[in-house]
Amino acid sequence: MAHKRELAAGVAIPVVLAILFFTPAIVFDLLVAAVALAALYEFFLLAEKTGHPVSKTVGMGGGAAVLLAWAALWGYGGLAADRGGLTIAVMLCLAIAALSAVAPLFASVEPEAALSGAASTLYGVFAVALPATAMCALRAFSPRAVLFLFLIVWGCDSCAYYAGRALGRHKLAPVVSPKKTWEGTVGGFLGATLIGAAAGAWWVLPEAGVLRGAAAGALASSAGQIGDLVESLWKRGAGVKDSGVFLPGHGGFYDRIDSLLYAGPVLAALLATR
Repeated sequence: MAHKRELAAGVAIPVVLAILFFTPAIVFDLLVAAVALAALYEFFLLAEKTGHPVSKTVGMGGGAAVLLAWAALWGYGGLAADRGGLTIAVMLCLAIAALSAVAPLFASVEPEAALSGAASTLYGVFAVALPATAMCALRAFSPRAVLFLFLIVWGCDSCAYYAGRALGRHKLAPVVSPKKTWEGTVGGFLGATLIGAAAGAWWVLPEAGVLRGAAAGALASSAGQIGDLVESLWKRGAGVKDSGVFLPGHGGFYDRIDSLLYAGPVLAALLATR
């Protein structure tokens, strides 16, 4: 399994980086949309396993619309420069909220489960599809900003893993994720902070500088670790180990981007604040 995991990563990572650096922004945005929608579908399956009758039609349609509208708002000057574009995007989100509430009426959902089903449908759109558009915002800033995000999240994961194996003694959240320790969490935090400082000093994102790079590494990695724990909580409730079987040894799409969904908006906000 370890060899399969490494082989899968060795194929997937170069493909993603090639799309990021050597194709137009729209190609990367479409990749983000495809992965985010696959992750959203996996989230809906987890919700159904915990007894929440989600409306996948409304959820997937709403997720696609949110990805399209907000990716355009962040990444393409026409909408970004037009206040009406923001109004349309906000109204779209409100429409999805209304449709999520109405859907149980037409799906013969038991009244006792209608609220949880509508809430899970809406939550999936706003917790998976919407934050995924932060990667489109980062791509619009610079392809290197997306690479910066990847380095922070991947570096944090690696440092947390090795620090946890070597020093881990105190469980972080034993019920939700028994293998995670406080020592590993601190190791991931420190590693990502150093990676952020180095990235801000060298080629990756010199626009940030050392101090802002370190702050970005610290804050974005902390958000990413929270995102990983949140998904672990959903999976624990659903009684599954992985959200899907996208790549051997890597689980599903949601498993691969759970940290990015939390770290991406933090990094985008930090880079937007000058």
